[in-house]
Amino acid sequence: MLTELLRQAVKRVGYLDAAVIMAFVLSRDKTGVMTASDDETLSPEQAARFSELVDQRAAHKPLAYIIGKREFMGLDFEVNEHTLIPRPETEIAAETALDMIEEKNIKTVLDLCTGSGCIAISLYARSIVKPDITASDISLKALETAKRNAARHKAPIAFIRSDMFSDIDPFAYEMIIANPPYIPRGEIAALPRSVRDYEPRAALDGGADGLDFYRIIAEKAVNYIVLEIGCNQAEDVRNILISRRFINIRVINDLSGHNRVITAQKDG
Repeated sequence: MLTELLRQAVKRVGYLDAAVIMAFVLSRDKTGVMTASDDETLSPEQAARFSELVDQRAAHKPLAYIIGKREFMGLDFEVNEHTLIPRPETEIAAETALDMIEEKNIKTVLDLCTGSGCIAISLYARSIVKPDITASDISLKALETAKRNAARHKAPIAFIRSDMFSDIDPFAYEMIIANPPYIPRGEIAALPRSVRDYEPRAALDGGADGLDFYRIIAEKAVNYIVLEIGCNQAEDVRNILISRRFINIRVINDLSGHNRVITAQKDG
């Protein structure tokens, strides 16, 4: 019964997704599913749950939301409809920030738009310096998720609910890192359904040109910044930073050669 259900699901959602969902339902790893015997059976409840989750995946619900977790920087994070799903590209921002923290012995870090908390928690977990890290988000539900993730990984992160800097003093932080919303509002409708229909719009919508949050950060930040950017936004963000007296601006590419992260330092 297990293998027959799996075969049917593979036709709808592909082998990898079907195997991951089956492993989730059975609380075992993918290897255990792939090596299951042909005569292994599921309980009626397990079979019904598996079919329900396959239906959700076939309707383009992200796999990370179905199983409730996503790996980032080698750590597992709870994710849900209140948090953006961490992407491999964001690891470049986290790794860049880690290098700067170690090189410049940075002691205080603010992670804006923290979502699941994956950046803030990974910075603490992977850093030798162990800076004091604050993470903020406008979404209370996202912060609740981030707090659970911090507790799971024993990361002493301070969490603040704030609409960007409305309740935060930027002068308190030597570094600000952010993966802010950066999709131009008019382009959201053209995103893949798995993103457009399921991930929180507030974590996607960067305003008319996608640059609203970069303007806010450039206006308020006073020291080092590390920002994830859209692949065609480097020049625009650079100009915003220059207009706010940032120097030492550096653009870092992802593995596909696309602009992905920009770093800078406030001049004076």
